[in-house]
Amino acid sequence: MITIQGKEMALIDAHAHIWKKFGGQRDGSTEIQNLGYGKVRQGDEEFYLLTPENADLSNKAEVLEGYMDMHHVDKAVLIQNPCYGDQKDYVKSVLDSKPGKFVGIGMIEPRDLEHLPGQIDDLIQNYGFKGVKMEIPDTPFVMDAPEYDILWRKVEENDALVLLDLGWWGDTEFYFDIDRFTNVVKRHPNMKTVLCHIGVCNLWDKSQKYPYPDLQKVLKLFDINRDHLWMDTSAMSHFDDEYPFPRSQEIFKIVVDAVGTEKLMWGTDFPTLMTEITYGQALTMFTRHADYLKLNDWENLLHKTAEKVYFQA
Repeated sequence: MITIQGKEMALIDAHAHIWKKFGGQRDGSTEIQNLGYGKVRQGDEEFYLLTPENADLSNKAEVLEGYMDMHHVDKAVLIQNPCYGDQKDYVKSVLDSKPGKFVGIGMIEPRDLEHLPGQIDDLIQNYGFKGVKMEIPDTPFVMDAPEYDILWRKVEENDALVLLDLGWWGDTEFYFDIDRFTNVVKRHPNMKTVLCHIGVCNLWDKSQKYPYPDLQKVLKLFDINRDHLWMDTSAMSHFDDEYPFPRSQEIFKIVVDAVGTEKLMWGTDFPTLMTEITYGQALTMFTRHADYLKLNDWENLLHKTAEKVYFQA
């Protein structure tokens, strides 16, 4: 619980990651190699995915819980990611040991069409996850192709969520594939979708200026599917250079004015954000610097929307 404008309220991190043993891939098939002490190699590039304290690049639930305790975060959504590898068994063990504190979002391989329906059924029905996560550039597929309609229909049949990351820093046809996803939303207006990272929208590119044309393309999706579409604010620090991130603040205000806080959820993208900012700054960039928000906005952003989307039966 935290106190905003004199009122105590719950706090939910709507976008966090944990894993027991690191190992995954990006851009379809490029292995992410663990170099130790926070550093990885992707192709010819070496960089710090995590801070050097992460000697073996593990990120166990106890670490996330420690940061949650430090910053009075009550619950969190545990999301899988191709970069970290398949962690469904580990995530399920955490869900089973901490009922009510966490929910899980599973990872699928959409290119495996033969087994795709079974993948989704297994994650929702057997693992108890609330939905499936896809990072389109990392598991690249043509979202609106007829053969993939079974993916979206199977998610709907399970009354599950789709979490979508449209991609960062890439130039293939699968990065920010908003036109194809718009077609999907039109065909499946009842599909429940969360766009991670405010839809990304190429906002890391500083040449994107107000009113941010790619962001506007994403916001138009709410005209098609407002009742079943949400966004999380995770990793918005990537859109700017220095705390408290004035460019990100401008972007956030545009989104709030366009869709309202009942469609927004605060999230961190822990742990990779720790190479740029602290866990606390991922919260205070909003709570200290979005002073135009009203009390009901804070309640929506910090816990009510996430409670409704992820934690209610």
